[in-house]
Amino acid sequence: MVWRREDTQGNEAQKVRYDIVPYLGTTCLDIGCGPRKVFSFFMGLDSEKDRALFGIEFPEKDHIVGDCTRILIFADGAFDLVFSSHTLEHIEDFRAALAEWWRLVRPGGHLIVYLPHRDLYPRIGTDGANPDHKHDFAPEDIVEAMRGVAPDFTLVVNETRDQLREYSFLQVYRREALGAGQRDAPELPAKRAAVVRLGAYGDALWASSLLPHLKNQGYHVTVYTEKAGREILAADPHIDRIIELPHQLFDDTELILYFVWEARKYGRWINTTGAVETRLLPHPNEPAYYWSHDVRRRMMNGNYLEALHDVAGLPHEFHQQFYPTIEEREWAIEERERLNGPLVVVAPTGSGLPKTWPHVQRFMELMADEGIHTIVLGEIRQELKAPPGYGHVAGKALPIRQALALAQVADVVVGTESAVVNGVAMEENLKIVLLSHSSVENLTKHWRNTMSAEPTGLACYPCHRLHRAFEFCVQDPVTKFSACQAAARAEEIAKIVTRYLRQTRRKIAQAA
Repeated sequence: MVWRREDTQGNEAQKVRYDIVPYLGTTCLDIGCGPRKVFSFFMGLDSEKDRALFGIEFPEKDHIVGDCTRILIFADGAFDLVFSSHTLEHIEDFRAALAEWWRLVRPGGHLIVYLPHRDLYPRIGTDGANPDHKHDFAPEDIVEAMRGVAPDFTLVVNETRDQLREYSFLQVYRREALGAGQRDAPELPAKRAAVVRLGAYGDALWASSLLPHLKNQGYHVTVYTEKAGREILAADPHIDRIIELPHQLFDDTELILYFVWEARKYGRWINTTGAVETRLLPHPNEPAYYWSHDVRRRMMNGNYLEALHDVAGLPHEFHQQFYPTIEEREWAIEERERLNGPLVVVAPTGSGLPKTWPHVQRFMELMADEGIHTIVLGEIRQELKAPPGYGHVAGKALPIRQALALAQVADVVVGTESAVVNGVAMEENLKIVLLSHSSVENLTKHWRNTMSAEPTGLACYPCHRLHRAFEFCVQDPVTKFSACQAAARAEEIAKIVTRYLRQTRRKIAQAA
């Protein structure tokens, strides 16, 4: 499209708002932000010249008023992202401005410029031209300037934007390590697929089951997730690109609009939002959460992995998997080898307070009596004292990726419906899963070598609800945790573990 006088003017940054999401970071600066920053959490900088030129009003205390060419209040590398829309063409010495903006970008961070294209927007001195413009730019002008001021970068995006109401070009530069040189990013393959899976660690692990299918079909695979998902999936070999959405970046309505915008970039778009949550595990803010027990059990007793595969249109061949790095795997093996005897990893907590196993202390003591080591992982919501020589309470002191790597080399994993048990779902070690809101059909139906502890005699189980508190969860009067978790007695779990380890040792001895 070419600029038209009758079009709405201003607020140009909103036209590329969704496209800069992959480059967001913790610290972001919007240079020449005008009266509205591209995202509210950005730090804004503007000269407020448009107030005098065009009578535009600026909100108070929402940005810094200053010179966009000399930004001395910020140190070198202060920002993950420096963004500027329709500003550079107003600056006489634009090369000096680019050098100053580049100074603010940390290694690995990005500089993004969005500028009017001289072939699509009125040039200086012609009818309709902006009277304050100092330059008419084409994309190659900025690339040439950047080659002079930035010794080490990758030009990630270089797009002419002439559709809908755009008459501009967008460029994204990633700052590389010293000595990397200047290069263009390779073009993305034509055959591209995207998987959307927001939520916590377990949600991302469920989504991992889809990815080998897509890679085997020849797709370049992008995953849209949140911080927890990026952390868990960081080393998955079936992912080519991860786009992390900051938590609550969009409200529910805009999130839908964002996904509609993104879907057009892919040949295959798989949005799993609501495939499990809402349909099979409603939150308290969803009407289905308040359906009767009978209705929930009748309508929500479907398998989580099957639901994701059905939404994706993929066969029921499941590949849920956590992939540690080589270093993480080696670390876990070394930790395991330090222990003289069997190892049981215990993950006694999940995402909500009700999802807590109250009998950890007694279980660790029973294991120690048998000469079996225990390591407790995850959030610790009760006072624990590890038996000398045979127990260790690592808790959150052990990062999630190390926790999952360690669980993979354990002989047995005992846990609530948590990331740790999900991380070893398809491993050969024994899993004992202390079910709470899910049934066997929901969660562990397709898992390998898994025993599911289902509470008996409780009218509320399975509830198919994502509890955050005890308002709709039956509380055990003795332990003060949920009744379904209190029902899994330490002695019963210990018997299963001890019997399994004895049988395993006997098989190993017979094979030798």
